[in-house]
Amino acid sequence: MREFFIFEIKDEFKSLYIDKPSILYNIFEQIYSLKREDLDYGYSLFKQLTKKIDKDKADRYLFVKYHQTIPYSKKKEVHYYNNPAHEEISTLVVKRAYMLLRTNYYDCFFLDVLNSLNNTYFACDFKNQDYFFLESRKLLV
Repeated sequence: MREFFIFEIKDEFKSLYIDKPSILYNIFEQIYSLKREDLDYGYSLFKQLTKKIDKDKADRYLFVKYHQTIPYSKKKEVHYYNNPAHEEISTLVVKRAYMLLRTNYYDCFFLDVLNSLNNTYFACDFKNQDYFFLESRKLLV
């Protein structure tokens, strides 16, 4: 199971790191692994790089667009996508600072949907050291 943290990157940092996503990933990885006493510094750095996610807009967009499709459902804060044809099981939780995507399928349904909503999202899988801008992912797959 893959676990992606998805962040909305400020435009100026996206243009700076679009061709060097490894640098952006390294910054997020350092923030992710900070010790408790350094959290203030990490939070300050995080706020400089990211925008707050419009949680209500993202939740509403996903639900309204997909609530009538069979593989999609939503319960409380969690969006589910279960597609037996692709053997995909994915969940997405939208927060104001990040989104958490858990999936067993690399070409996950939610990645395309989120990219169509906003093209400044950056995904990090810290356990597998994988990262990409959602719009750049199309070139890789």
